Amino acid sequence: MDQPRQIIVRTPNWLGDHVMALAFYQALRTRFPEASITALMPHALKGLVLKTVIDEEWGFHKNDLKNRSKRNKLVTQIQDRQFDLSINLNSSWSSHWLFFRAKIPQRLGFSQGGTGILATQSLPWRGIKSGQHKSQLYLGVLELMGGVVINALNVVKPASEVKEDFIVLAPGAAHPLREWPYFLELLIELHRQLPRTRIKVVGTHLEESWQSRIRRLNLERVDDLIGKTSLSDLLHLCRRSRLVIANDSGVAHLAATCGQATTLVIFGPGSPNYIAPQGTQVSCVTPKSLPCSPCEKAYCRAPFGYQACLKRISTEEVLGAVFRVLSL
Repeated sequence: MDQPRQIIVRTPNWLGDHVMALAFYQALRTRFPEASITALMPHALKGLVLKTVIDEEWGFHKNDLKNRSKRNKLVTQIQDRQFDLSINLNSSWSSHWLFFRAKIPQRLGFSQGGTGILATQSLPWRGIKSGQHKSQLYLGVLELMGGVVINALNVVKPASEVKEDFIVLAPGAAHPLREWPYFLELLIELHRQLPRTRIKVVGTHLEESWQSRIRRLNLERVDDLIGKTSLSDLLHLCRRSRLVIANDSGVAHLAATCGQATTLVIFGPGSPNYIAPQGTQVSCVTPKSLPCSPCEKAYCRAPFGYQACLKRISTEEVLGAVFRVLSL
């Protein structure tokens, strides 16, 4: 492949997937060191990738892509930059259509449901069936460009930060199906058994339903930070904590991979082999075997009942994992 001057990358939509794509962004920069790389991403994900890797970040809001005039404006913006190469880490029609309409000469990415016809080169999205970690699937796009694929994630270690006596609790998830239902019970037990430790509950404004539940408990030493932290604030908070406890969610990836924080992840329908955070201090709690698990779906039609996998993980089991991790 000729050396492109201008590259645009459509990032994944979710924080966890964006973190799992970090190795891809780094490998792309190594592959094309002189190119200008622009990332097109949901606005909430901006600011996570180093400027030495991505030159510019163009943010959008989800509703922008549903509005015809705003969508056309974005196509014009892409055309005006005259990108030589586009790379799509999504497999949706809408994301492929943007680059197709912008008439970018080389359009690479994943195909699913026929979306490959809008790309000049594509790979089928194999997901969990690939038997690989999701980060490796993103790296696979580089095979379309030829050359050696660098299979490594170089995370810049955070400056030495003083650990404080608090635990970060993240009870929400992008998909409610992945929310372990016993977080309130866990919060009560942690508050009781760790009388000197503060607990900081975090999440996005989309997870504000947890606030009323937490408020009703009226517990001292519990800080409600749901909807009150930016991405950088949350990262800094996780780095300073003794432990981050989260569902299979973006917070888990941000804390473990980017923050190198001690992180305990509660898995339900998701598979750790496919999407576990890539940190050095990660522990996973997984459900007892079910024929339908893991499933990697956004809905639950299991004959065993809704969230049967997560409901098999007891508060006592998670508490035991918490104290094992804290004692290390």
